[in-house]
Amino acid sequence: MIYAAPHEKIVDKKLRDIIVYFTFKAKHLTERRLAKLIHIAEIYSIEKFGRRLSEINFFNYYYGPWSPEVDHTEELLSGGDILIGFDTTSHGYDASFFKPNVDKTTISLSDGDKTILDDVLNDWGFKRTPEIIEHAKSTTPCKSSEFGELINFDEYIEECISTVIENDDDIVGGTLDAIEEYKIGVGETFKTKEGILNHLRSL
Repeated sequence: MIYAAPHEKIVDKKLRDIIVYFTFKAKHLTERRLAKLIHIAEIYSIEKFGRRLSEINFFNYYYGPWSPEVDHTEELLSGGDILIGFDTTSHGYDASFFKPNVDKTTISLSDGDKTILDDVLNDWGFKRTPEIIEHAKSTTPCKSSEFGELINFDEYIEECISTVIENDDDIVGGTLDAIEEYKIGVGETFKTKEGILNHLRSL
């Protein structure tokens, strides 16, 4: 899905919603903090649901995960529901701050996605920026990538899906039932690994 920003430029609608959600909920939200919080939200989503929060790209750079798509979207959104202005941090650094530009906004995120973003804000919203940066850099996908490389989340997703499956009683029970059904000739078979993962996620 896409969102038409001013001057007919296009941004990813879900990324727009994530940025606006953080802007309306977070205190002292700077450009650097925002990118790291979104990356941490990706990790939380993978660990909880076995899937990414969005499809945006992150690269391993000097201050940890950085996304050109986040930077691009920030610029397009400023002046709409959010306002990006320059100010000085409590430690005397110049920074871009995100603030609501309207009293109310419209968000189309799922309840699960909102829960992830709220969990990130509860855990990291009031932490100092260097702490957020260090945590984002310490995440498994970021540590697994070289400087300047695209951060690959796929292996971590597979690892977390396995953990989710092992710890979910419904999935384990469903798997055992499927084994018994297969033994008596009424079970369903799958040709690919993705097929069985999709089936297990649906249980």
